[in-house]
Amino acid sequence: EDEKVLRYLVASIGANLVKRCDGVEAAMPVIRATCPAVVICDSDLTDGNWKVVLGTCEALPKPPIVVVTSRQADENLWAEVLNLGGYDVLLKPFDRTEVTRVVSSSCRYWSAATPAHRQPAMSEQSAATLRQQFA
Repeated sequence: EDEKVLRYLVASIGANLVKRCDGVEAAMPVIRATCPAVVICDSDLTDGNWKVVLGTCEALPKPPIVVVTSRQADENLWAEVLNLGGYDVLLKPFDRTEVTRVVSSSCRYWSAATPAHRQPAMSEQSAATLRQQFA
């Protein structure tokens, strides 16, 4: 249900979700092939978490913006996402105004930024270590 609502809300602002993936291993080839501006990632995935996605995305030539979703978003998750280089957290169930604001602003930020203007969330080695921990 959340995915349908998110697809509808994102489409209503003129963007589209490329594909839903069930985990890090399924998502990364799609992200590499499609080079999206924004990756919307659940906080907990079947084979890892948002930190693995963020770290792997940061190693790409033009890293996508990573937005994390969660049913239990709190100040700690929000602070951690921002401190590690993520863009924002969307609380489920999704609010139309918040999804519109976050997705629109993250697309604009990605278009204006170059990789040199953003701090990497973590090194590729750190991302590989996190991938191994959740393998």
